[in-house]
Amino acid sequence: MKRSIMVLVLILATFLGAAVTPEKPSDADFHAFKVYHHAVYLETTAKQAGGTNKLHHTTKLPTEGTDPVVTPALDHIYTKAVIDLTDGPVIVELPEVEKDRYFSIQIADQEHYTIYDEIHPVGKYAFVLKGKDMKVPEGAKVIECRGLYPHLFIRVQVKNDADIANVIPIQEKIKLTAPSSKTLTIGNPVKFTIDTHDIYPENKKFFISEVRFSKEDYQHTSKYIGNVAPKFSATGNTGMFGAIDSKEPHSDDPEYRAAAMVGHLGFPIHHAYYAPYFTNCKDEVLNGDKTEVFVFPYKPEGVELFWSVTRYSALTRNTLPVKNDIFNAYNTKPDANGNITVTFSVEDPKDGTYWMPVNKGEPYYFVVRYYKPDVAKLPPKPCK
Repeated sequence: MKRSIMVLVLILATFLGAAVTPEKPSDADFHAFKVYHHAVYLETTAKQAGGTNKLHHTTKLPTEGTDPVVTPALDHIYTKAVIDLTDGPVIVELPEVEKDRYFSIQIADQEHYTIYDEIHPVGKYAFVLKGKDMKVPEGAKVIECRGLYPHLFIRVQVKNDADIANVIPIQEKIKLTAPSSKTLTIGNPVKFTIDTHDIYPENKKFFISEVRFSKEDYQHTSKYIGNVAPKFSATGNTGMFGAIDSKEPHSDDPEYRAAAMVGHLGFPIHHAYYAPYFTNCKDEVLNGDKTEVFVFPYKPEGVELFWSVTRYSALTRNTLPVKNDIFNAYNTKPDANGNITVTFSVEDPKDGTYWMPVNKGEPYYFVVRYYKPDVAKLPPKPCK
């Protein structure tokens, strides 16, 4: 047990560039780390989109092993935008999507709290600055934002590779109307957040004390989180992504909120639960040198929408190019017991189980994602 945990710690430490756990950062450091990461992301995303208030679509699944997102989901493709309220309200119009296809909207504020999420949104959504009189179209759903730059995240489910052709037309129907679009340039991420976001009162003291939070400070906190990451495996994304007043356990813990940056812009657990597995049923770190077999329920109890099992390299934190990375209800069928059996191995076992390829000698992990879950009823670790 102790040896397997130590190996896992070293793997995670390598991912974030650390071999020895640094001193634990302060709560102020954790808060600053969070907004530093998010502000840099906003600047990058706005640039990719061609400015603020511009939609940025991904049009293919990240199966090449080079995606910039850590542990990318293969359940959907994205539409993103950095909303800019400096010149007035922004209107987003969403099409009606068939009920058997997952479609969602998520809004995160500049302190990385989810302030709105909805499954199967439709119609007009008006983004306005809280406390400012902004005229919006009649009938639009109003989303009040504490800052000038909320982040828009729209996900459209992709059931398999061939299904992408059905999804791109949905993206093309999404419309964003705004009075202006600008280049977003951020010098000091923490100061930028203070200047452009109505900081939550309970967080003000942290940001004021960390206004000079540097890239080196960011890297130090990253290393710490990389080394202690195994502690979050048991709780998944609990407490990491919800609103500031979320009732999820650990949601008021700055360390959990900072650890969320490893899965930046994930969902609160009422929307989706992410269960990461780094070890087998003997608590041994998963490695391509050993064949592993896991059994998953085809219709897991406590899951209203859908599920997926996605495998990643523990060295790159990404998919494996030219290999299958995902199993779900759309590319599997249940056995006589209502389960699917997945074999993680270098060679195809050809024994009737579903084969998940892995690389010889390379550590890997997998994430089970459950959408619209009842967390109290989710399946236990999928041991044979």
